[in-house]
Amino acid sequence: MTKAREEQTYDLRTLEHLIRKGTVDPKDYQAFLKTLPDSALQAEYIEVYEEPDPTEETTLPESGLTFRPAEPAK
Repeated sequence: MTKAREEQTYDLRTLEHLIRKGTVDPKDYQAFLKTLPDSALQAEYIEVYEEPDPTEETTLPESGLTFRPAEPAK
């Protein structure tokens, strides 16, 4: 199988469908995964923090939740 065809066959967006259809054998997919290089050492970890937009209303309470007694049924 050519590299381009292999990448298309094992594309995660279609893989589950192809396995259910019987076009792709799960054992072949596992063998393909083992051929992929481990890029963990090349990963760059970054910390992401986004300041909340002060113009947007929030649905989260500012502090702890408070409860009040239920109103009697009329």
